[in-house]
Amino acid sequence: KKIFIIIPKYKIGGAEKVMVGIANELTKHNFKVFLIILVRSERLSLNKNIKLINFGTKKVLGSILKLKKIIDKFKPEVCLSTISHTNIALFIASKLTNHKCKIFLRESNNIFQSLDNYNFLYKFIFFQVIKVAYRNSNLITPSTSLSKELKKRFKIKKKIYSLPNPILIKKVKLNLKKKFDFINIGSLTDQKDHLTLLKAFKYAIKKNKNLKLLIIGQGNQKKKLFRYIYENDLNNKVTILKNTNDINKYLSLSKTFILSSKYEGYPNVLLDAATNKLPIISSNCKFGPYEILGEGKFGKLFKVGDSKSLSRIMLQDYKLIKIIPDNRLRDNKIENVVNKYYQLFLKTNV
Repeated sequence: KKIFIIIPKYKIGGAEKVMVGIANELTKHNFKVFLIILVRSERLSLNKNIKLINFGTKKVLGSILKLKKIIDKFKPEVCLSTISHTNIALFIASKLTNHKCKIFLRESNNIFQSLDNYNFLYKFIFFQVIKVAYRNSNLITPSTSLSKELKKRFKIKKKIYSLPNPILIKKVKLNLKKKFDFINIGSLTDQKDHLTLLKAFKYAIKKNKNLKLLIIGQGNQKKKLFRYIYENDLNNKVTILKNTNDINKYLSLSKTFILSSKYEGYPNVLLDAATNKLPIISSNCKFGPYEILGEGKFGKLFKVGDSKSLSRIMLQDYKLIKIIPDNRLRDNKIENVVNKYYQLFLKTNV
């Protein structure tokens, strides 16, 4: 059987990386896997059994006709896409082609908050189109709470399949001396709300001047964050590094992981931190952290944007924060996640 896995572009983190991991693992099942990248992007390493097709278009929605043509040409049994604009492109392409195949759209983010910065007309048109696509396709999300929200807001009558994100890093024991008290990994964007993290850190070092914070990521908020660090004399306390593939090393150098996001879908960085046995402090944002942290039994949750509450948690002994036990991560093992996808693809009634 042939399967198309369609992503907008490849980048080091996020939903695209999850799909590449799923594509690699699916080659162990009886599928011929095609990875289709719509927009020009960086190189990536793939299993040699995957056929890579890179459209190289400038915008995702500009690839609809190309997508229709290769569905006609290769006639896949299954098409799986992720991220809303790519989902729209696949849905429209599937309506244009005469070839009938199973279409799965995977929504990985909190689209209701992610579009807050767009104007009313854009949001109105986008939601009308995405509502039609999601009501008339097999929809997958990584989070049960995200599934419930989509079902409620879009009045979806069909079942939405909640399949968690897989752990993508291998656990490596590195006996490194802890250099940082806190680590945050995520794009330097408004969504990740690094300003709340920096404000909380500023409060915390007034009580403990030895604290050190590491942030790993790139994005359009970089200058703003560096300005805040400079103006608040945090230069010797906060380190910001570019994206890296050596996540294990930096997690091993750190005592506690902090996620400060305003919204998420199912943040994989929490799985990375849990795999490395780090205590986790996270904003209780929609969606993902509450589920991953066992409704708050493991790790510590704070209200989105509440820097004072976060700073109080940062000053507590990190060894008192419960880590996520291995048995809670069993469902996130990549072989278990992909087996669920495989079983779903094989169902004859979808």
